[in-house]
Amino acid sequence: MVTIRYKKLSTGKFSAYLDVYSNTGEGKSKRNYEFLKIYVDKDYSDAASRVSEADKEKMKIIKALRNKREDELNFSEHGYKQPAKINYHLQDYLDQCLAKKFNYKLECLIIHLGKYCPKRTILFQEVDEEFLDRFQSYLLNQVSRNTTNAYMSVFRQHFNKLVIKGIIQASPFGNFRIIEEEDSERTTLTIEEVRTLANFVPKRGNSQIREAFIFSCFTGLRFSDIKKLHYDEIVNDQLIFRPAKTTKKIVTVPLADEAKMIIAKVVKHPTNKKVFWDLPTSQVVNVYLKFWALEAGLKKNLHFHAARHTFATIGLTFGIDIYTMKELLGHSKIEMTQIYAKIVDEKKRNEMLKFPKL
Repeated sequence: MVTIRYKKLSTGKFSAYLDVYSNTGEGKSKRNYEFLKIYVDKDYSDAASRVSEADKEKMKIIKALRNKREDELNFSEHGYKQPAKINYHLQDYLDQCLAKKFNYKLECLIIHLGKYCPKRTILFQEVDEEFLDRFQSYLLNQVSRNTTNAYMSVFRQHFNKLVIKGIIQASPFGNFRIIEEEDSERTTLTIEEVRTLANFVPKRGNSQIREAFIFSCFTGLRFSDIKKLHYDEIVNDQLIFRPAKTTKKIVTVPLADEAKMIIAKVVKHPTNKKVFWDLPTSQVVNVYLKFWALEAGLKKNLHFHAARHTFATIGLTFGIDIYTMKELLGHSKIEMTQIYAKIVDEKKRNEMLKFPKL
């Protein structure tokens, strides 16, 4: 027998839980309590109690969980093996997916869901179009439009998996429109602009921000890989590492002389084995980079990923073939690298327009 009960909290809310009373055989029985982490406005133990508008959806979930638990109990008491329990908590499900296969965007999605709902557990049934709309608006205030699109697309993929597994009947993304990507101009620097920055010491930020950015201009490493770069990943003047974004792939990048000089110049930490051990968060770094560009007289919207774009365009401009660049950047598809080739071709066309006429 499974009964829904309510425990009053100090906040005035009521925590719903299941009182599970089952037979163990030979006339014995046992009682368990399963708290659902769902909080309602009042005690609904009396069937005649009117359910408030705010609690209607929650009560549907509570009753569904109670019915499912009753079915499982009856199933096992009649001599059948009890089916595996399904975890209806969204964050637990996403954590399990991340543990099975690392996905950088999924990891970021989980972090943002935790910030968006820090004090309560989200159940699958609570995620509806209204929830998705509010969460997408939250993301747009935290990250770029294109990054929001990427996180929401990963969110949709994992809900589609729940439908395929039969855990939920329909995905809340069915009629929900994820914000579309926008065509964004990739900020790149010429080798002359890189030299300008390298020779200019900014007034704001620590020295490792400057060193890490220039290092990325000559290696193409993302901020996530720069931040975790260890000395043991430098072997025979090469970087050999697993990118944070795709941990199953090993990327090898030979170090240019400029990159080797930067490593030699960075002050080593007495215990920390990271090369760039004093970097703040990417958001803070990007703020300092904008000040740096402004102070140095560069009219560019500087951010850390611009260093990776710069590595690709300078490399292709000076003769590195596109397939080698694909491997250096750790791209899985050549189409991703071809974007940089188009930038280089466009720049060449623009430069040719400056050619003098007869």
